[in-house]
Amino acid sequence: MKLASFGKTNVGMKRSHNEDAFYRNDTIGLYLVADGMGVHKAGEIASNMAVDSIKNYVLNHAGNPELALVDAIYVSNSLIFKSASANTQYNGMGTTIVSMFIYNGTASLCHVGDSRAYMLSEGKLVKLTEDHTYVNEQFKTGLITQQQMETHAMRNVLTRSLGFSEQVRVESQKLNVHAGDRYLLCSDGLSHMVPDDVIAELGSIPDAVHAVSTLIDVANTNGGDDNITVVIIDIME
Repeated sequence: MKLASFGKTNVGMKRSHNEDAFYRNDTIGLYLVADGMGVHKAGEIASNMAVDSIKNYVLNHAGNPELALVDAIYVSNSLIFKSASANTQYNGMGTTIVSMFIYNGTASLCHVGDSRAYMLSEGKLVKLTEDHTYVNEQFKTGLITQQQMETHAMRNVLTRSLGFSEQVRVESQKLNVHAGDRYLLCSDGLSHMVPDDVIAELGSIPDAVHAVSTLIDVANTNGGDDNITVVIIDIME
């Protein structure tokens, strides 16, 4: 299976530094996006710790690929939690994670938090992940509407993240992938600033480099309230 990807991160228009991190490796089929949080640049440390630890775990555990990614995220959570507990300036730091590990015509998709994965097919956008947020929980129980979710004062409040507690629940699923499929991973700096129909249109630009760069430009044009990270993965054959 041949894979081709492009990824880019941008500080946005309102933040002084970038707390997002990403990784892409077409040779092994591993793709990660993390969006950190915390004071004194602790979010930047958490997101990079997540990306580095997950990458290293997967690279060094050649057993069951379906389980490797989930296990890697559990290990990462433990590392971030212990680091935050041991260092007062890192108290409360954490990060989201959205990840894909593509192998033998299938993909493991795992996430914690509100960084998202989409599939793009024939100009249509399919959201593959569910945000682990307070407003999404309220929406699922019928307490607020979809429109209220988009402007709610607590829309950025996570119900799950890496490093928040000693244990974490990882959302995982297995996908069948095919030649011609395109996947997009992003932090909420994209999904909160660019409507789904625009993500679908621009994310379908054939040149992945152009698609990613244009999506980031539009997020910044729309306000750039947060750091923005986008990774596009094309299944070539």
